[in-house]
Amino acid sequence: MPLRQRNSISRKLTWMNMLVSGAALLLACAAFIAHDTLAFRASMVRNLSTQAQIIGSNSVSALLFNDQQSAENTLSALKAARNILSAGIYSTDGKLFASYSRDPRGYLPAIPTLPSGQLEIHRFQNEEVILVRAVVFGGKQTGTVYIRSDLRELDSSLKRYVGIAGIVLSVCLAAALLISSIFRRAVAEPIIRLAEVARAVSREKNYSVRAPRAGGNGELVVLIDAFNEMLAQIQQNEKALREARDDLEERVAERTAELEQANKEVEAFSFSILRAKDELERASKFKDQFLSTMSHELRTPLNAVMGFSELLSEERYGTLNERQQRYVKHINTGGKHLLTLINDILDLSKIEAGRLQLTFENVSVSTSFAEVVDTMRPLAEKKSQALLQHAPPDLSVRADSTRFKQVLMNLIGNAIKFTPERGEIRLSAHSLGGSVRLEVRDTGPGIPIEEQQHIFEAFYRLGETSKKIEGTGLGLAITRRLVELHGGNLGLESQLGSGSCFYFILPGAEAVQPRNVQESGGEIRNHEFARILIIEDDRAAAQLLQSHLTSAGYDVALCDQPGRALEMAAELQPSAVTMDIVMGPVNGWDLLSSFKTDPRTTGIPVVLVTIIDQPSTGASLGADEYIVKPVNKATLLAAVQRCMNQRKTIGQPRPILVVEDDAPTREFISELLSKQGYLPATAADGAEARASVAASVPELVILDLILPKVSGFQLLAEWRTHTRTADLPIFVLTSKDLTLEEQDYIRTHAALLLQKQRPWEETLIAQLRRALPGVLSEKS
Repeated sequence: MPLRQRNSISRKLTWMNMLVSGAALLLACAAFIAHDTLAFRASMVRNLSTQAQIIGSNSVSALLFNDQQSAENTLSALKAARNILSAGIYSTDGKLFASYSRDPRGYLPAIPTLPSGQLEIHRFQNEEVILVRAVVFGGKQTGTVYIRSDLRELDSSLKRYVGIAGIVLSVCLAAALLISSIFRRAVAEPIIRLAEVARAVSREKNYSVRAPRAGGNGELVVLIDAFNEMLAQIQQNEKALREARDDLEERVAERTAELEQANKEVEAFSFSILRAKDELERASKFKDQFLSTMSHELRTPLNAVMGFSELLSEERYGTLNERQQRYVKHINTGGKHLLTLINDILDLSKIEAGRLQLTFENVSVSTSFAEVVDTMRPLAEKKSQALLQHAPPDLSVRADSTRFKQVLMNLIGNAIKFTPERGEIRLSAHSLGGSVRLEVRDTGPGIPIEEQQHIFEAFYRLGETSKKIEGTGLGLAITRRLVELHGGNLGLESQLGSGSCFYFILPGAEAVQPRNVQESGGEIRNHEFARILIIEDDRAAAQLLQSHLTSAGYDVALCDQPGRALEMAAELQPSAVTMDIVMGPVNGWDLLSSFKTDPRTTGIPVVLVTIIDQPSTGASLGADEYIVKPVNKATLLAAVQRCMNQRKTIGQPRPILVVEDDAPTREFISELLSKQGYLPATAADGAEARASVAASVPELVILDLILPKVSGFQLLAEWRTHTRTADLPIFVLTSKDLTLEEQDYIRTHAALLLQKQRPWEETLIAQLRRALPGVLSEKS
C-alpha cells in the first residue's frame, strides 16, 4: 500500500514536470515552424515576383513587335527553376501570346483580371502558388505574365523542421525525466511519511504520535511542524472533551431522574384532566338528553293544557261562570308563562352549544315590524301604551326571519313590562350606508348605570323590580346572542327618568317586495268538503287538533297508529295531513319520507305539528308546513289554508326549464321529464334562458354551467339577487370540472349539483319528486 502510494505521488510529480516541459517545447516548436512557414511563403512570392518582372522586361519588345518565338525563348529560361510548373505571357486583350509548361499535357487557364490600380496579384490554392503581373512599357500595360509554382520545397522544409523539433523534444523530455527522478525523493517521501502518520492517527485515535521532521527549512518542514502542532492541540482538546463528557453524563443522569418524576406527575395530571373532560362531555350529553326529554315531557302535557283551556274559554262545550272563566284564564296564562320559560331555556341551550340553525334571507323591515306590532299590540293595550313603528318601505336586512322577529318581540315585550301605563314604545329603523340600525325606545323609568353591564347576563333581573314584574331573566341574554349570531351587537342607551333605547345593527339587503298578509284570526269555513287526516298517537293532542279543524269547517279523520298512516292516507286521499314526529313504533321523519316517495301520497301536503324545533330538517324531507307545539289555533288554520291554496294552483302547472346548449342532451332531458309526467321547456343558451325566466318564472330550472352568450354562473348569480327568482329551485347539471370554491358556491345558491360524468338520471327524478310533489302527482 505505501509503495503503491509512493509510486503514485512520484509518478504524478514526474508527469507534471514532463507535461510542463513538453508543452513549453511544443509551443516553441510550433511557433518556430509557423514563423518559418510564413517567411518561406513570403520568400517564394518575392522570388516569383522577381522572375515575373524579368520575364516581363525581356518580353516587352516581343509583345510590341508580335514576336512569339522571342517570348517563347524568354519563358524557356524557367526550366532551370524546378518549382515552376507552368508560365505564360498574355496580350492586352487577354489572349495567350507565349507559354511554358513542365508537363507537355499541361494547359494554361484564362488569365485572371488584375484589380484596378494593382500591377501584381498572387494566391495559394491546391498546394500551389499562382502569380500574375502586368507588363508595363512607357506607362502603359502591354501584356501580362502568369506563373504557377508548386509548394514541394515548403513541404520538404516543414518535414525537416518537424524532425528537428521531434529530436529536440525527445532530448528535453529525457533531461526533464532525469531531473525529476533526482528531486522527487526529496519532495515525495516526506509527504508520504506525513500521510502515513495521519492515517495511523485517524485509525488508532492516538493523538500522541508525531510526524518525523524533515531536514532543511522549506515548506515541507513548515507543513510537518504545523501538523504536529495540530495533533498537540487535538490531544489537549480531546482530554478536555473527555472530562466535559463525564461531567455532562452525570448531569444528564440527574436531569433524567427529575424529568421522569415530572413526567409521572404530568401523566397523573393529564389523566385527571381527561377524566374531567370525559365527565364534562358526559354531563353535557346528559344535559342535552335532559333538555330534549324534558322538552318533550313538558311540552306534550302543556300543549294539552293550553289547547283545552282555550277550548273551554270559547265556551263551545257549555257556559262558564265568572270564577270558572277566571280559573281557565289563570291556567292558560300559567301555561304560556311556562312555555316561554321552556322555549327560552331551550333556545339558550342551543345557542350555547352552537346548534342553533339560522336560515338567512332578505327580510323586509316594514313587514316584520307590522307583524310584530300586530302580535304585541294586545299586551300594550292592556296597559294603555302607545306602540308605534316607523321604517322605510324599501328597507330590508339580511337575517333569519323567525329569529329576527323573535329579537324584536323580546325587546318590545321587555319594554312593555317595564314601561308604566300610558307610556310610549317606538319601534324604528333607518339606513346606515350598507347597514340598518334598528331601535326599540320606551318612556320607562330607565336603567341605572351600575346595572346596565349585568342586564344581558342570563337569569339576571333588575333588583328593584324583580318582585313586581314577571320574567325569567333570559330574554335579553337570548336576544343578545341572537343578534351576535347575525353579525351584530346589541347595545343600550338609558338614563334614569328618561327611558331606555335598545339598538342593534344588521347588514342591509336588497329591497323585498311586500306581501299581503292575510289575517288568520277568524275561522275559515266553506272548504268544499276538505278532509284533513290527523296522524297523532297522543289522544289528547289529536282531539285538540280535531277540535280546531272541525270548528273551521274541515272534515277530520284521526289515525292514532302511525304504522297504518300511509295506507290510510292512500285510501282517503285527504286534502292535507298533520303529522307528529315523536311517535312509535314509526317516527315522523321516516313516515314523512315514505309519504314523499310513495306515488299514491307524494302530492298530499304535510303539516308537521311537533315539539321538535327542526324546521330546516322538515323542509329538506319535503314538509309543506312546520308548527312547533303548543299549537295556536290561528297558526294551525293558516298553515292548512296555505296547503289548500297550493293544491288549487297545482292544476295549472308551470314548466321545468332545461337550459342546455348541447342539442342531443337537451332533447334527452326533455324526453326524460316528459316520461315522468313533467312539462319541459328548453333554452339553448344563457341569453334565451334569461329571457324565458324574465317572461315567466318556471317551476324549476335544470341549468348547465358552460353556455354560449351568458354563462350558468352568471345566470345563477342574477336569479339569486332578484326577489322574483330568489326562491326559484335550481338544479345544476354540468360536465365542468369544478374547483372547491365553485362547488361551495353552487351548493350555497342551488338546490342540487349533479355532474354528467357520473350516473345522474335517477337522482334527478328522485329530487324532482321531492322538490315538486304537487306537479308530479297531477301529471302522473
